Amino acid sequence: MGYQKLVHVIKSSGTQETMALAGDSFVSDNISLHFVGPTDTYLHDTSPKGFIGETGEFGSLETLIQYGSFRALLTGDSQAVELENALYYLGTVSILQVPHHGSKTGLTRDILSTLKPGMAVISVGAHNTYGHPAPQTLDLLGNVGVPVLRTDQKGDIEIVSDGKGWEVW
Repeated sequence: MGYQKLVHVIKSSGTQETMALAGDSFVSDNISLHFVGPTDTYLHDTSPKGFIGETGEFGSLETLIQYGSFRALLTGDSQAVELENALYYLGTVSILQVPHHGSKTGLTRDILSTLKPGMAVISVGAHNTYGHPAPQTLDLLGNVGVPVLRTDQKGDIEIVSDGKGWEVW
């Protein structure tokens, strides 16, 4: 619903709509958004019409938010193979939004060893038919010692940073 309103505002203002892909970025004041995935090639190879937001897609926008030394990676519904393609652009992150609601296809040990997140957040509904988050994903995060917060258990999760440290509110 919110996305549809945003698209309506963009179109009615005359602003040209464009699709963000790996390598694109926006910087405002001390905050930057770096889009680390998908690449145009990955999107065309995995999505029927080469767009994010269509039925049958595998590509999802992956965004690295940076404010001072605070870094958060938002992964949407990406799969592990897409995230692995983005590792070239990444280093360690403070916060990892776990891909695809914690599905078993979103993370690998290699991804976690590169990102070394200080905390993982799983955005997932309390009653979903997919069984998310997957026990394998929770075990993987637990085995490498990453603390996990889940929206099905905590509700909204707010993380605040001053550009140096961060805390959960």
